[in-house]
Amino acid sequence: MDSRNDMSGSVTGPLIQARDVAFTEPAPVALAGLPPVDLFAGRAAALDALAQSLRPSQDPAASPPVVLSVVTGLAGVGKTTLAVRAAHDAVAAGWFPGGVLFIDLQGYDERARLTPDVALSTFLRALGVHAEHIPDERAGREALYRSKLAELPPALVVLDNASSADQVRPLLPGTRTHRVLVTSRDTPGDLMGARLLDLNVLDPAEAVSLLDGAVRAARPEDDRVVADPEAAAELVRLCGHLPLALSIVAATLVADPDQPLDALVAALGEASTRLGELSFGDSPRVRAAFDLSYHRLTPAAARLFRLLSLNPGRQVGVAAASALADLPPREAEKLLTSLRRAHMIEAGEPRGWFRWHDLLRLYAKERVAADEPAAERERAVVRLLDHYAEATRRADARRNPAHEISREALAWFDVEHPTLVDAVLVADREGHPERALRLAFLLTGFLFYRRHWDDCRMLYAFALETAKRIGDRAAEAQAVHRLARLGRDTRHRQEARRWYREFLALSRESGDRPGTAQALHNLGSIARRARELHAAQEYYDEALDLYRELGDWRGEADILFNLGTVARERRRHGSAYEYYTAAMRLATEHADRLREARVSVSRGILSRRLHDHEMARHWWREAIRRYEELGRDDMVRSVRKRLAKLPPTSPTAPASPPSESPPPIPPQSPQIPPESHPQSPPHLPSG
Repeated sequence: MDSRNDMSGSVTGPLIQARDVAFTEPAPVALAGLPPVDLFAGRAAALDALAQSLRPSQDPAASPPVVLSVVTGLAGVGKTTLAVRAAHDAVAAGWFPGGVLFIDLQGYDERARLTPDVALSTFLRALGVHAEHIPDERAGREALYRSKLAELPPALVVLDNASSADQVRPLLPGTRTHRVLVTSRDTPGDLMGARLLDLNVLDPAEAVSLLDGAVRAARPEDDRVVADPEAAAELVRLCGHLPLALSIVAATLVADPDQPLDALVAALGEASTRLGELSFGDSPRVRAAFDLSYHRLTPAAARLFRLLSLNPGRQVGVAAASALADLPPREAEKLLTSLRRAHMIEAGEPRGWFRWHDLLRLYAKERVAADEPAAERERAVVRLLDHYAEATRRADARRNPAHEISREALAWFDVEHPTLVDAVLVADREGHPERALRLAFLLTGFLFYRRHWDDCRMLYAFALETAKRIGDRAAEAQAVHRLARLGRDTRHRQEARRWYREFLALSRESGDRPGTAQALHNLGSIARRARELHAAQEYYDEALDLYRELGDWRGEADILFNLGTVARERRRHGSAYEYYTAAMRLATEHADRLREARVSVSRGILSRRLHDHEMARHWWREAIRRYEELGRDDMVRSVRKRLAKLPPTSPTAPASPPSESPPPIPPQSPQIPPESHPQSPPHLPSG
């Protein structure tokens, strides 16, 4: 049924198209992605240095501007906070009218590290490129990315948490009008022309100022830091002057407004002595601050903190945390809020989600390994995987009258998407291949709807390998079916044909008659689009018989519709009319407005081909009425464009709708380029 030939985006100049063209809405542009600024203190010299490198050149004849600036330093030293603050200041100054692209490359998390391919895809979407126009290969993505940037006025690209030049280089613009700001724990010596800023720990005065500001942000009258300068100086020394450790210690002071500074100094000094000279990551002494805060948590909060590290994503929502800890959602939310107040986790995006600093996540992983029994870790992972599978099933089931995934469900999918993909791989790695396959297949509707082709390729190749490994032939067929659909939807015709033939063989072997019908259906559509109309007819005829035997009226209606299109393309207009009439009868019997609308469009096309403009006008108005009921504004506009191209209504034309009797078949059919029906939404049965 999926005989689409759609276009999206803006089009200029002449367009020659042999099939129907449905113009979709432009892809959303997201060029304001900077996260908010955290509490900031000091760093005046560093901010000024970044401002100098980001400021546009005032003299075109001067030396070329600095395009790439790299902020390096210890984990927890405040690189991201500094970069985000500098970026906000630059945007406020009007230096980047083209907007800001921001991405966390997660370079120091081996499992979550973003590849350049994924980062390029993310940026291209943010630049308004539809998913189907994103090239498969990296070279094509880089070229398109730089071409889109070249169309913009000066823009800023912020690449946070990069671990190597290989992560950065593909994301550099091709022109010198834009700027790039990178944060990294390492100094990327092979990025030629980069201006490097090595960020050190805060000096003592800046560290005390940050501590005081954090405490006063909660209670402006709280003067414990300034009232005891000696204890404050020792406290920031014990924190190694690191902003991350200072924020956690400040949270401890805020949580206990009666605690004197010297008591906290004693507690932190004891933790430092107990842990000796151990460093955490590459940040000396920060482990002591973590350890002190962790041991001050309630047992329930500490348990949730360490269990959260089992979640594969960078963010975790209340529902997932509830599943991990096997707690009611309200209780889990309260514990998450307490962890946030203790600065052990951070507020995520959107509201209701929480995320980690890299070092705290690593610390939590150590704690869960040390403090949580292996059996409970296993049970928590199973609860989490089952939660994600069930939540995905429920979200996919929430559809609007046009059977499209609801906006609320899409919003949830968009937030959880990276975590859900990672969860599939975690499930297999933790010894749960069946759960991995279930979640991978449940994600199909969303991944195809949002056209996340890279994830589709990875997940379904993984699913196929996993199914073969565990000997699950049914799952193997499902994976092959999805790979076939991927080839179809990305317009790789030969790839789609190969996979659908394999799916047909697997379906016949297992006696899966619905799968056999779907495979025949799609092979027919592939043949039709290749103008192999005789082969298409044979595939469709066999599929039609199967759908009727199965009592699948939707499949039957779609095959009749496609047979009508084949007949129309073969200029057998009487047969086309009969097929369309039968398809409309089924759609009307079942009150399927979407199929009624689609058949109405094609009946109008057939009428226009026979020069019966009044009948064409009637059917296209019927299509518009049905699409309006469904809220399909894109299709309403498409059909109205057809109406606008019809000759004006004759003054003698009847006012009532024209007869639906079969149209006369002219002795010689005019040589008109073949057309097809408009774009079908991705949720409809394949074909």
